[in-house]
Amino acid sequence: MSFHTVDEGRQTRRRIRLAAGLALLLAGVGLSRLASGGQSGAATPNGKELFTTYCASCHGVDASGNGPLARALRHQPTDLTALSARNGGMFPAARARRIVEGREVESHGEREMPVWGDAFRSTSDGRSSESANARIDAVVRYLETIQRRSAH
Repeated sequence: MSFHTVDEGRQTRRRIRLAAGLALLLAGVGLSRLASGGQSGAATPNGKELFTTYCASCHGVDASGNGPLARALRHQPTDLTALSARNGGMFPAARARRIVEGREVESHGEREMPVWGDAFRSTSDGRSSESANARIDAVVRYLETIQRRSAH
């Protein structure tokens, strides 16, 4: 193994650790904001705000997989606007929910994506499970609204 290959491996591991650390930092900021009621004063979680806070750093603001941390990851983040297209034109809501919640791990290879179900449950709002489910549902509903429509 050449020094170049070893150095590349170290750089890749460093980028992954940096990306994971930044994602967790962003999540912590978002969780504290949500726990303190800082979600636009709305009783129902806003899926777009949650997506921007938790997902856009990897998946991109437009959800196409081009976020600022995408290049640091081993696997290209999924283009979340094409979920319906890859599922015969139907939005796979149940599967999307399982992935966001963290139950369908294999879709993320070696688990570079944080388990947001656990992160949402760690808030101190007194209704953690109910609130976590509402946040996950809001993200899934938002993902359904941004699906690319095929031109016929």
